[in-house]
Amino acid sequence: MVSPSFRRIALPAAALALTVALAALVWWGMSYWVRSEERSASSLALARANLGAEALEQQIGRTLDLVEQLHDLIIARQRMIEAGNQSGQLAIEQQIHSLARRRESMVIQVSIASPDGVVRWMSLPTPTAAPVFVGDADHFRLPRAGVAELFVSERVPSRFGGQPAVAMSRTLRDSAGEIIGVPMVTLSAEALSRAMADVNLGGAGIGLLMRRDGTLLATTRATGGEERLSPSHPVLGAIRLNRGGELDITNPEDGRPALIGFRALRGAPLVVVAALDRERELAAVNGLRRAAILAALVITLLSASLVVLLLLVLERRRARAALDAAEAQRRATVETLAESQRMEALGRLAGGVAHDINNVLQAVLGGAKLIGKRSQDPGIHKLAQLVSEAAERGGGVTRRLLAFARRDSLRAEPLPVDGLLEGVREVLTHSLGPSIRVNIAVARGVPPLLADRSQVETVLVNLAINARDAMMPQGGTLELGGAAEIIPDNNDIGLEAGRYVRLWASDTGRGMDAQTLRRATEPFFTTKDKGQGTGLGLAMAQGFAEQSGGAMRIASVQGQGTRVTLWLPQAPAASSVLQPADARPVTLRRLRVLLVDDEPEVLSVTGQGLKDRGHGVHTAAGGLEALGALETGLAPDLLVTDLSMPGLDGLALIERARRLRPGLPAILLTGFVAEAQDNLEQAAESGPIAVLRKPITPEALHARMQRLMTDKLAG
Repeated sequence: MVSPSFRRIALPAAALALTVALAALVWWGMSYWVRSEERSASSLALARANLGAEALEQQIGRTLDLVEQLHDLIIARQRMIEAGNQSGQLAIEQQIHSLARRRESMVIQVSIASPDGVVRWMSLPTPTAAPVFVGDADHFRLPRAGVAELFVSERVPSRFGGQPAVAMSRTLRDSAGEIIGVPMVTLSAEALSRAMADVNLGGAGIGLLMRRDGTLLATTRATGGEERLSPSHPVLGAIRLNRGGELDITNPEDGRPALIGFRALRGAPLVVVAALDRERELAAVNGLRRAAILAALVITLLSASLVVLLLLVLERRRARAALDAAEAQRRATVETLAESQRMEALGRLAGGVAHDINNVLQAVLGGAKLIGKRSQDPGIHKLAQLVSEAAERGGGVTRRLLAFARRDSLRAEPLPVDGLLEGVREVLTHSLGPSIRVNIAVARGVPPLLADRSQVETVLVNLAINARDAMMPQGGTLELGGAAEIIPDNNDIGLEAGRYVRLWASDTGRGMDAQTLRRATEPFFTTKDKGQGTGLGLAMAQGFAEQSGGAMRIASVQGQGTRVTLWLPQAPAASSVLQPADARPVTLRRLRVLLVDDEPEVLSVTGQGLKDRGHGVHTAAGGLEALGALETGLAPDLLVTDLSMPGLDGLALIERARRLRPGLPAILLTGFVAEAQDNLEQAAESGPIAVLRKPITPEALHARMQRLMTDKLAG
């Protein structure tokens, strides 16, 4: 029998032990839960920093794309100067000017310095006529000293206005490979900072743009005056090992814990960093830890347990709400990145499709030319001419696809408006049907516009097809028109002040309601039935107009029709729309040609077209077959080969053929010119070479062959 005294001692002890055990269990359980919540919140915050770095990479990547486009235009300008093509030079300078003046471009100045360090050409005028000397600047000296990739300067005062700026430069070489200058694109550091600030990193987050050596170029907010990260900074160590990643570190600059996402940009010595303050990002779960400690103490003292538990529940709900909000923001960012990746995949697909279609169009164009040349029937000759023109327009469509995929560049040239619209009307007469009337309204004395011919024609044809669909089945009237217009400052179109040509396509169809009109230029938005349209027509038209230095607007009233207006720059006054790109005379001579292509239709049609012009043609269905013919004694005057072939591509064939026949002239045919850009310079060192885009007419190929041989003899 247990005595009452023992019970008085044992029961409190048991109660105390039970209380201690319960308190320990509660403390362990709450500590485990809080650590789990901290790990979850830390992972979410670190993922947000990583996504922020990806968003900054895309933001700065668009600026680098513009810089590369400007450098490419400068190289093209140099080629025009070397060729003596003044109109082409002026057209390219106009493109550089238009791109540099775009409000979102961040460009202060585009300039070219000669080897003596003096700026010889600028895209924008300066307040003083005195020459600008940049020979003492790193962004002039280092590219000339052999820096291979794009060189990026430190943040320095601009020599074209004094504002903080970043200069991006590379060497400019002539056709002989000699350095003749340094082109420089000067960007506003403040504009770079504003563009980065568009990426929402939260109140405590900061975005940095720096060189790989740690030199800061732009930030989303003040950093306390630091201009360079210390060499021992963890980000600089990590970027040497990986192109991108995430870090949970203690910032050596201020001693605070930070969550870091970083990315090294391709094609430039630049790094973007998204840094979040760890304490502020995890503030929500810090409250959980404090509440857990309080609950354990209260339970240990056996008082106010119910109140403490209620506080814990409320605190957990508040923390969960904060975490849910962070998760929702993460999902939204992931969806944005996924959409960007889908657009990039579409661009790659468009480039591949355009490449294959150009091979088909080459066979169609060559066949139509042969039919037209051999037939004496005017009707057949007319049909062959229509097929040829359609194939050439098809080539223009593929070039538009390549431009949409950022795998080709627009080639602006002066275009007479009346001839352009009349040519489009002739095409539409055979494609829109008898119920659609096409009228042309061109004002008297409209000057030529400056744009890529094939892209303008493609846009107008797409607009006409949209108009036809809106007017069916009743039919109606489509009006294509053009007029000159002077755009003033502070206009509501978003254009730089200047002289433009206004084109329009107006129909009498169903029109659009307000909601449809607002979404009309969104990619993939369409009101047509499934399979009847892609939703890319108006989006591509708007992108082309803006890339050409112009703009597009749509006006529509439901039940009354739609009017699409394009503003495109006028061509410079010194240009002539009648002067050919190369007016040198061609000396006719019979050549022994080795023609190589893995497409039988292209090989047959192209070979027959050359034979009709008096050339001796030996055909080979691939690079290996052509190499075998050369090894067995074939001695051609000229090699004409496709670029993309299985087994042995065109560039490899040219290299190996010249080992057997040194200096053999070669013409490279391709449906995708960008494929040949990287290795073309090396091929040009071993002999005369030219690159022609498919589809190409037999006449153009014949003329280029003769000119290549003439240049070889002259050299």
